Amino acid sequence: MLSRQHIQGQLTMLYTDRQALQQQVEDTGDCPDTITNWMARLKLLYGVPINYLVPDEGMLPMESVRFFYLDFNWIDALLDGAFSIGRNLTPADESPSFALDRAATPMMRSGAATQSAAIRANALGVTPPQVNFATVSGFLLRSSVVQAYPGLGVNPYPLGGTPNDPTTTPLNILRMERLGPKSDTLICLVEGDAYRVDIHEAPEALHYGIDSFAVADGKVTSKKTIYTFTKSGPPGNSSITMDMDNPRILNLGDNPVGNCFRVNNDVRTMRMQTLATLIAKSQVKPLDSIDAS
Repeated sequence: MLSRQHIQGQLTMLYTDRQALQQQVEDTGDCPDTITNWMARLKLLYGVPINYLVPDEGMLPMESVRFFYLDFNWIDALLDGAFSIGRNLTPADESPSFALDRAATPMMRSGAATQSAAIRANALGVTPPQVNFATVSGFLLRSSVVQAYPGLGVNPYPLGGTPNDPTTTPLNILRMERLGPKSDTLICLVEGDAYRVDIHEAPEALHYGIDSFAVADGKVTSKKTIYTFTKSGPPGNSSITMDMDNPRILNLGDNPVGNCFRVNNDVRTMRMQTLATLIAKSQVKPLDSIDAS
């Protein structure tokens, strides 16, 4: 049987050897998901008061946009301050508490970075991108447009990239949302250096894409590819998951998409409620209806 003195001696040696302690933490330690997720959101400025980001309203007046870079020295200090809640404060420079904190910090920061990249992707139901956080740029948009068009879209491009170039891939958006349900301010964080940013209405407000369209003898023949979704959770707090890997084509039976057009008077106009019902019935779990307004 090991004596208490022997165990204390082994622990003392472990806590005075930084490399051994860090290796021990990495091999046996595991940061709880709730802490990792909270730190990940903090890394993208979730929960940071607006007056910390914009100290004076004159820096972001109405109908203005301000571009910025995230200063990761500031972000690291923010995470360190949040992580310090669990510290045992002591004036000693080489206390076991500080030693353990130094050993656990790299694991915490690594987990927070991984989860930060997945927050928006998980909300959209897509695969999280690989993000290195070497450079994060962004902008704050304060405008009545933010309130009037809650579904605004953003396409950020790197230097030399344009929407007309098919080889250009827009930069990954890490966070994009209004700063409150009735706010007139939108925040957007982007991986990389955003040189050009295109802001547009929600795609469904601009156009509705039909894969093919033809009219012969007053009859419309068309095809539409849709992505099914599942809705879960209680009313008022439900979530929607898109199935992007298994698209479905609405051209079965008696040309159901074609039946959604007003063929008598205007073959270019669709009956949206009919189309909405068709899409609802085509889901994995058929729905009675979806909002077509």
